[in-house]
Amino acid sequence: MSEFKIGPLNHVGVAVPDLEAACETYRTLYGAKDITTPFDMPEQGVKVCFVNLPNSQVELIEPLNAESPIANFITKNPKGGQHHVCFEVDDINEAVEEMGKRG
Repeated sequence: MSEFKIGPLNHVGVAVPDLEAACETYRTLYGAKDITTPFDMPEQGVKVCFVNLPNSQVELIEPLNAESPIANFITKNPKGGQHHVCFEVDDINEAVEEMGKRG
């Protein structure tokens, strides 16, 4: 097996049904001060913002429309929830190849 290994945690992706409401929750409930302005990522079918933390980020993602890959997740989880984790790697192509080999 290759010497490949994951690096530091970059962010945790959290799918939400309402991005503005989620941002407000992170501000008022968790006391988050550094939240980026939401922006659309049409190529991925989502609206996104990042909650910047001292050691990582939380990526809040809302579906842009019913065809969004996140829309089905929200249908199954109406309140939203953890969608993915993102780790840093030295070489993304190597990581994809190795993860494919590992199943």
